[in-house]
Amino acid sequence: MDKYKLVVFGDVWDVYQAANKDLIENPRITYIPTFRPAGMLGQLQRLQFNPRLNRVVPIPGKQHWNPWYLRMLDKSQQRICFLLQEHWLRMESGIRLLPYLRSHYPQARIICFFQDLLHTIVDHYQQRPIDVDYVKRYADLCISYDADDAARHGMAYHPSVFSPVNTDEAERQEPASDLFFLGRDKGRLPQLIRICQTAVSRGLRPQVLMIEVPENQRVACEGITYLDANIPYAENLRLASRSRCIIELLQQQACSATFRTWEAIALNRRLLTNNLAVRKSSFFDARYISVFHDENDIDWDDLATPPAFPDGVNPYQELIRPEALIRFIEQRLNIEIDR
Repeated sequence: MDKYKLVVFGDVWDVYQAANKDLIENPRITYIPTFRPAGMLGQLQRLQFNPRLNRVVPIPGKQHWNPWYLRMLDKSQQRICFLLQEHWLRMESGIRLLPYLRSHYPQARIICFFQDLLHTIVDHYQQRPIDVDYVKRYADLCISYDADDAARHGMAYHPSVFSPVNTDEAERQEPASDLFFLGRDKGRLPQLIRICQTAVSRGLRPQVLMIEVPENQRVACEGITYLDANIPYAENLRLASRSRCIIELLQQQACSATFRTWEAIALNRRLLTNNLAVRKSSFFDARYISVFHDENDIDWDDLATPPAFPDGVNPYQELIRPEALIRFIEQRLNIEIDR
């Protein structure tokens, strides 16, 4: 069986850079994080691709950049497996990358991987949810990280992936907090205040970092710190690694594990989550996940203990790596990917 070269149209966002680290660092895999060249050329392209400007005056020629993204490929190489993440699919109505790939690489396989709920993935130029039927017209395989979305739209289901995290072992041995949360308010602040107050009353040390909460909405509470801007994802991981437990508060009904779950697995930390659907996930394990409906049914005694893995390593770590997604693609398309 001929091997296919894997080309990933990924994302420059530091969260996905961390998640896709295994792919990025593999010399046999080509990872394309952005459609923007460096220098003055990139500044000119920024204007051409600007969504607001294009809504006023549609600027032609955005699809002419497609050969530039693939300039490093051997032109004789036709057995390619293109994996597109939604960073690129959000721009599709302007760049028309999918028909370009299908036309210029007829023997290639095209996979589109959605790592957000489909109704939240808005096309940058048309300002409406992404056209799933259009994407399926060109893709050999569409994958959703959400089980319900996959069933609803006739896609394959596979959870998002997460590469191993390297943190200072000395820091991980001495937790600086018992509960950790980093995020924007989105209506979660009142519940986080109640969680912090109960945690402190029980002698626990919460560290809740709230981002960009307006001054007039900042409620003083022990354990909560208000930040004026986001922090690098690497710092988020470092702080999470120094806590016993990561807090997850969902704002909508997802049916799959999220990046907070992956962080807990990768860092061997507990997860306190209101994602009730995680109980049905193949990654659910009461040894490291505590599920609650509201703050009144949190098992506080459970949170005060470390995850119960004898060797100190969460056994699900290998199952969430990008390699698992590659194997899934190989099985679904009956191909072998060079890695």
